[in-house]
Amino acid sequence: TTLLRLIAILIMTLALLEGILQLIFPHLPIKVIRTMPQYYERAGFRTRTAHGAREFPAWKDVDFEVTAQFGDLFSLSCLSPVDAQPLEPYRLTYRTDSHGYRNAEPWPNQVDIVVIGDSFTAADAIVEPYWWGIAESLLAFGLPGSGTVEQHRLFEAFALPRQPKTVVLAFFAGNDLIDSQNYAEMRARGELFGDRVQKNKDAADYSVLLRLLTLLEREANKPPNAENACHYPQFAQTEPPTPIAFFNAFLPVLTMDEESLRSSKMYGLARNSIAEMADAMKSRGGELILMYIPQKAELYWRLLSEESRQAIIGEESKDRRWQGLELIDANLMAQRQLMTETAAELDIPFLDLTFALNEAISRGQQPYFFADTHWNQTGHNIARNALLDFLNRSNL
Repeated sequence: TTLLRLIAILIMTLALLEGILQLIFPHLPIKVIRTMPQYYERAGFRTRTAHGAREFPAWKDVDFEVTAQFGDLFSLSCLSPVDAQPLEPYRLTYRTDSHGYRNAEPWPNQVDIVVIGDSFTAADAIVEPYWWGIAESLLAFGLPGSGTVEQHRLFEAFALPRQPKTVVLAFFAGNDLIDSQNYAEMRARGELFGDRVQKNKDAADYSVLLRLLTLLEREANKPPNAENACHYPQFAQTEPPTPIAFFNAFLPVLTMDEESLRSSKMYGLARNSIAEMADAMKSRGGELILMYIPQKAELYWRLLSEESRQAIIGEESKDRRWQGLELIDANLMAQRQLMTETAAELDIPFLDLTFALNEAISRGQQPYFFADTHWNQTGHNIARNALLDFLNRSNL
């Protein structure tokens, strides 16, 4: 019948459209595909490796323009790109190596310095990362979204075989502890990252067409004026005032007191990895440096007015995941103090970038992207100078 023919044509059309969308999957807008279970492997990520850590796309030619709207992670705050602050656009071009890092190939068999960290070290939107040019013989392994435990795998797989004199472990206070726990628990279940992202997914979860329809429905059902409901920017009391936004997922760690942090599973896992890396370096006559990267809120929270702080606490606390934010004032520096003590207990050099960043902020500099928790080029320059000074003073 005519109706059956129409249904058959519709099914074939939808199947053809789905097939086309799957073919062009890596080229679709990132906000459409990022949460889909096939995203990582289809985009060239290696989620199942011999060393157990993820690897980002190899031999990728990166070439894009960083603008106020593109390069700043608005997607992780309630801000919209239309709220962007002025930013002089710049071009970013580089080619990743065979493991997805920003190192020249071939890698040397021996290096003086290895730098390991997360997205601050990967510096995907930065022309000259903080480790750029600090030594003639250097390799940098920046793995976005990783914590200390996963970075330990990179240390063993890539750093130790090249017998570095110095390894700089960049610890980010925003999420390195929880990322370490998540990774350790995943491995305890016998899973790799690729298993985790595809766990409990059915065929519908892989459909790009259904994903697009879901996003359209969500947009259609968005409350009126939802884009104007954001409680950011707040303005730090600097000279001139600095427009500020924080990522809510990084705020809860600032509510924990030092004793709670010390007794937590996530800290214990990270500390064990740091201790093992430090011991491995000492046994080879080298040195592990623990470099503390404060999160943005650590530096700017007390530069906000009481009214601004309460606005953030009140709005974020409407989500049950972000309860207890009123404790930030009392425990703002607890993690920093704990990591300072950890370095002393393990007898390893400790570079706290809080001092250099605070000093720059007091001079009116803005080391962070507006909507993002990551450093802009100014922040990376500040960190580079602080690291170089530390290495020189330590005869490293």
